[in-house]
Amino acid sequence: MPTSSVKIVHDPGIHGSLRQRQDGNVVVQFERCLAHPVQRTWDAIAEPEQRAVWCPGIRFEPAPGARFDIWFGDCDGEPHVFGQLAEFNPPHSIALGSIRAELRPDGDDGCVLAFSDVLWFDDRRTRQDFANAVLAGWHQFLDRWQLWLDEERAAPLLAEPNYADIDVPGRERL
Repeated sequence: MPTSSVKIVHDPGIHGSLRQRQDGNVVVQFERCLAHPVQRTWDAIAEPEQRAVWCPGIRFEPAPGARFDIWFGDCDGEPHVFGQLAEFNPPHSIALGSIRAELRPDGDDGCVLAFSDVLWFDDRRTRQDFANAVLAGWHQFLDRWQLWLDEERAAPLLAEPNYADIDVPGRERL
């Protein structure tokens, strides 16, 4: 698919960024300000009944060390990613393997969601193409989470942004 020549102005909260950790791994990061308190935002991801509506491709029981399963697309067959909850600190932080979400209060009625995922590169795509795909996928996931919080409705078919058209900090160093 051809890319357009129009570049989208980067908004770090919406579009995320990439950074390289001291151990050499590259991390995708998003930080979004949400107009919902920490507990409400936590419940949307931690309670299986809510998560099953807005994000059926991520399954886990809310308990330390519980198994998690993630499907990208259809939830048929074996999960694409699975493991154990590496962190479970209600209502502030959760880590599904290398995927981490942290919630901090922001004013009386809002919170800040800091979301990150470690990239695991292989030889099937370029590092930039893989980073663009992961950024787009998590961007869509965070949009769906926010839509659930704002309107209590699921939106499984939200379009993923084309990250080839977005200047993402850190991508030039891949």
